[in-house]
Amino acid sequence: MIARKKLQLQRLWRQRGCRLSTYILLGVLVLFGFFYNKAGRSEMSLLDSKSAALEFDDIDELANKELPGGPDRNTIFREDELGNYEPKTPEVPSNQPGEGGKPVPVTDEEGMAAGRAAEREFGFNTYVSDMISLNRTIPDIRPKECKHWDYPEKLPTVSVVIVFHNEGWTPLLRTVHSVLLRSPPELIEQIVMVDDDSDKPHLKEKLDKYVTRFNGKVIVVRTEQREGLIKARSIGAKHSTAEVVLFLDAHCEVNTNWLPPLLAPIKKNRKVMSVPVIDGIDSNSWEYRSVYGSPNAHHSGIFEWGLLYKETQITERETAHRKHSSQPFRSPTHAGGLFAIDRLWFKELGYYDEGLQIWGGEQYELSFKIWQCGGGIVFVPCSHVGHVYRSHMPYSFGF
Repeated sequence: MIARKKLQLQRLWRQRGCRLSTYILLGVLVLFGFFYNKAGRSEMSLLDSKSAALEFDDIDELANKELPGGPDRNTIFREDELGNYEPKTPEVPSNQPGEGGKPVPVTDEEGMAAGRAAEREFGFNTYVSDMISLNRTIPDIRPKECKHWDYPEKLPTVSVVIVFHNEGWTPLLRTVHSVLLRSPPELIEQIVMVDDDSDKPHLKEKLDKYVTRFNGKVIVVRTEQREGLIKARSIGAKHSTAEVVLFLDAHCEVNTNWLPPLLAPIKKNRKVMSVPVIDGIDSNSWEYRSVYGSPNAHHSGIFEWGLLYKETQITERETAHRKHSSQPFRSPTHAGGLFAIDRLWFKELGYYDEGLQIWGGEQYELSFKIWQCGGGIVFVPCSHVGHVYRSHMPYSFGF
């Protein structure tokens, strides 16, 4: 019986019409399965999109949302007028070498030997630095537009934090003097000098006595052991009392009207970090000069995958929303040494990671936290600060 049924089926299959009907049926089933799957995926995709829309309220609004650090309507460009914080009278140069940021040549054998010895000890030529006035004049190398910006009359107050370890006497004090000389006095609440376990005699009692002339505006905080630059910065921030903490290295000279442009972006948005343009000061001749060539050549901070800091020209997207070349522009990261940040915002971010001790990675850690927590970073073309780059590191890190 079974054999007979099998034989009948084989005969039926040999008929062309039956085979064709079977193939058509299989094709219909395959197509049905394909379109059913596609519809299911589309429905899931739509559900995912709706979920995303619910999470972010409005996807279009999210895509077009302005990042922190955009143009400030309270910072006004007046082409024919001097800006409200611009100095009204020029600085008076001393009769000492190096005025106007000019290099100081040393040609005698005794002087050159003293310079080499100083450079071995401090990483730069303090023999030349000691010849130069602590209040020397330097060239104003800002973009020309910078003289015509009006900043808000009410800006946040500042605690300037300067960390040092076995620093040369005059480079350290010239940093302090330049801040006091070229800043609106009502904005500088204090300068916090953090001594990270120095053992040079001139940085002990002599320094404590020297800062008394500033009537409490400059204080010295000393660590009990070697903490490292990054931990010492956090210590300085915790001793600060002003609305904004501003970090400088211990061998800087701030330029004309450097401070209000840094504070205005923070005034607009307390979660914005502002970064000055860094000029170069030669470690041997003490010449003050631009490192970017044209004052209108703007670069933002980036990094390689090996976490080496680099800079690149700002993007067209970032250029598009700026009406003036001298306006601040956003940057993914920063070089690390010189910047201003709201004190309480810095505290909310947890200061620096406690595992960081020396420089070289702290700028990424802080940059990532700022952007990921709803803040932003801007570079400020109208704020210039000169910085001495050491020829070598003259001390060990002591860890």
